[in-house]
Amino acid sequence: MKEYVIGLDYGTNSCRAVLVEVGSNEELFSEVYPYPSGNQGVLLSAQDPHLARQSPADYLNGMQYIIKSVIEQAQSDLENFEAKQVIALTCATTGSTVIPVDKFNQALGLLEPRNLNAQAWLWKDHTSHNEAAIITAKAKEMRPQMLEPCGGTYSSEWFWAKILRLKNIDPETFGKAYSFVELCDFLPGALAGVKDPKELKRSICAAGHKAIYADEWGGLPDKEFLNALDPELSDLRDRLYDKALESDQVAGHVCESWAKRTGLAEGTVIAVGAFDAHMGAVGAGIKEGALVKIVGTSTCDLMISKSKQAIAGVCGVVEGSVIPGFVGIEAGQSAVGDLFLWLVNHLGTSEYGNNRDEIFKNMTEQAAAMSAGQSGLLSLDWNNGNRCTLVDMQLSGLMLGQTLHSKVHEIYRALIEATAFGALKIIERLEDSGTQVEEIICCGGLAQKNKLMMQIYANVFNRPVRIADSDQTCALGAAIFAAAASKKLAVLELQKQMTTECRREYLPELKEVQTYGQLYEIYSQLYEAFGVEGSSDDLFGVMKRLIKIQQEVNRA
Repeated sequence: MKEYVIGLDYGTNSCRAVLVEVGSNEELFSEVYPYPSGNQGVLLSAQDPHLARQSPADYLNGMQYIIKSVIEQAQSDLENFEAKQVIALTCATTGSTVIPVDKFNQALGLLEPRNLNAQAWLWKDHTSHNEAAIITAKAKEMRPQMLEPCGGTYSSEWFWAKILRLKNIDPETFGKAYSFVELCDFLPGALAGVKDPKELKRSICAAGHKAIYADEWGGLPDKEFLNALDPELSDLRDRLYDKALESDQVAGHVCESWAKRTGLAEGTVIAVGAFDAHMGAVGAGIKEGALVKIVGTSTCDLMISKSKQAIAGVCGVVEGSVIPGFVGIEAGQSAVGDLFLWLVNHLGTSEYGNNRDEIFKNMTEQAAAMSAGQSGLLSLDWNNGNRCTLVDMQLSGLMLGQTLHSKVHEIYRALIEATAFGALKIIERLEDSGTQVEEIICCGGLAQKNKLMMQIYANVFNRPVRIADSDQTCALGAAIFAAAASKKLAVLELQKQMTTECRREYLPELKEVQTYGQLYEIYSQLYEAFGVEGSSDDLFGVMKRLIKIQQEVNRA
């Protein structure tokens, strides 16, 4: 009988499943589940714009729906298909998305649905910036080697900062949490019916990039260091984990209750989960020398290398986090698609259309009719902070050159250009550190649909930009890892069989390249002035003062 695998992809606004045949590059069936809670699945607070949480109930209800749907589609359309032919599955998720759980591995958010602090702390929750700064300072003082793999600065988007933040603002909820689990570890554990957080199989991808985990210092940070941060973090370490695994390993097997909920066969293999971008890079065809950009609400950049070296300002250099046997290098930007959604939701007007899709279409057409530099606008891309290379979530957006004649589609184009300039900063940092970028592959919905954006990227980078063929690279990557865990096959070999060549390539346009070179010089000047303390044109404190004033007024 033919064998099939399912890949799950948990994004910021929805989750999806893809069912594929092992060894085939045809994606047979898929399903999407938009999270129903909050604002497009995100729980927000009017008092704190940096807060972003999600409902664990959405995750579990979505998992049941999308798995059940693709199995039913297969039963309907494939002759003699049986659920037992699905031999394995796993998930690619956002991260660091941290879930407080009780001693029975039940998410606190299921027990206290109205308590925002008990919910999943989404990757884009930046309320922990003070705690991140404390962790960075204490690590520089006591354990500087622990900062090297994560680029020298610990981020508010990551595991320990969020846990410490919860402890500081809500000791009661923190006290109810027996442990804390990344979403990519929580879902396989739920499918397997794991009732003890210490029995969960934890992902090296999540542990290495977000939780300061490395074999050279015994796994997670030592208790002495954690005690210096807060004694309760030291106590918590005993309730976390000692070993993290690569995603070609088995995390468990589908339990009876989830077999009934989804239609899967009981005992189906579950591979260790990982972050969406890392599995998406595999689905997009990552190899040595290739930079894969997963372009969505934010952007995550992945490379693999045989050698391990610290790179300042990146999100992690971790062995086995992308493909076993290679070092995974992660960087990225905190807002890309979110910038464009903000523009449409708040500034889009009826002259561009009556709904979001129509507005986007017409804005893009008018922006595409312009040349680089024609609008006189230049933007920074920090509306959700700077993930790389500055690692500062208290930076904010900036738009220069506006006049009474500036149009919304011109602002839209300037925002696209800003994300391209920010991406070029990352490319330069990688190459300055000795990691050569020989090829750029983009994937995700924006890469597939937004031709203007990809052409601007090629022009700003002054190098070709290729587009991955799959519409669901993250889910496809998860399916590849599921097959690897079940069949005990090499990920790279399965990647060759289950992915296809890039569907399109955008080439640089000489005239645009020259203009963007000039604009990039100005962008770089702003980047240094507002983002680097002590720079020659130091405006580093301006954005911080604005945020401080805003917080003081909100508290009052």
